[in-house]
Amino acid sequence: MTNYIETYRGDVSPWEVDSTEHFTVAYYYEKFEAATWRFLKHAGVNPNACRTTEALTHYKAELRNRDIYRIESACIQNGDHSRIAHKLFNAESGELCTTMQQNITGISLDIPTERWDGDIKEDRAIPTSKAKWLPTSQDVTRPEETDWSGNLSLPGFIHRYSTANSFILAAFGLTSEYLTKSRIGLSTFEFQLKFEKTVSPGTMIDIESCIAHLGGSSIRLFHKMIDAETKEEISSLSQFGVHLDLDLRRPSKIPDELRERAKALL
Repeated sequence: MTNYIETYRGDVSPWEVDSTEHFTVAYYYEKFEAATWRFLKHAGVNPNACRTTEALTHYKAELRNRDIYRIESACIQNGDHSRIAHKLFNAESGELCTTMQQNITGISLDIPTERWDGDIKEDRAIPTSKAKWLPTSQDVTRPEETDWSGNLSLPGFIHRYSTANSFILAAFGLTSEYLTKSRIGLSTFEFQLKFEKTVSPGTMIDIESCIAHLGGSSIRLFHKMIDAETKEEISSLSQFGVHLDLDLRRPSKIPDELRERAKALL
């Protein structure tokens, strides 16, 4: 017997596909947010009182235009600092595509738990002030980006991080022109997210980004989101991805010229 319940069913719409030709990461979080709401309602607690403090996501298999999927959710840690696990499956093939562990506070869960059988969090170094930080986003939160509690939604955070990605990648040559002509994309396989505070509409947000690790075909980017007025840290994201050949749908080596430019930003 399992304590997982189905919390979402959907399909990938054309406008939810990014330049890497698969489901945009921000829309995963839109669906996980909805799955959490339904799960907490099922658990008999008020979802409006819940706040996400951390999210660990592993992207295992692609979803592409018109694919159908479903999400199953379970509690894997009870108490005042509970943890919910989400598993997203391709509904046609049954393949596990994505997992997300979500730490929440503001409510207390006292329901049957499920043993977590997926990926565990790997400790990764946090870049210091000595890193080569680049300004990668300046923005203001809008009312239509809020969730049901009136704060910036999870996809609202991720869309901004995606913009920051474009700037840090372009800084060492992974420009839109290069990506388009070479048929290359950045395919993410891990997110480590932290949320320090909620964000209301009208908040001015800045993001600074750096390169935290450089492999043969892989790269880890680190982003920190800051309140432009108070200078408080709002959120951070450690993102691992690969230089992806869009035609073969396989990782490919980062060209030497770009690698040398990237090393200067490490």
